Amino acid sequence: MPCVNFIKIDEKSDFILLGCDGIYDRLDNEKILNKIWSLKKKGTPINDIHKLCATITDAIIKFSMKKDSVDNVSVIFIAFNNFENKMKDPDFEYHYQTKCQDYQENIDLSEM
Repeated sequence: MPCVNFIKIDEKSDFILLGCDGIYDRLDNEKILNKIWSLKKKGTPINDIHKLCATITDAIIKFSMKKDSVDNVSVIFIAFNNFENKMKDPDFEYHYQTKCQDYQENIDLSEM
């Protein structure tokens, strides 16, 4: 049975990353978040948010493969306005603080 997570998206939301099991077999949320925000520290150009999202997607796939994932490593990255604003803000620094809140509710999709 699939697990369905619900999250509230608002003006403070940065992004959603959907990854298959090949990504999460080798990487946890902290490693993925640090990889995403490390692109800001490296001075990755932020002129085109779409190209930045492609760069992030490629970086996560490559990172997972470097960690010897042998499964499918598909990723979908959806950025919100707040993410672009933070990436362009020279004063913003990302620090991993706590584990992600889990808004988890199991739903039996076979009844739908």
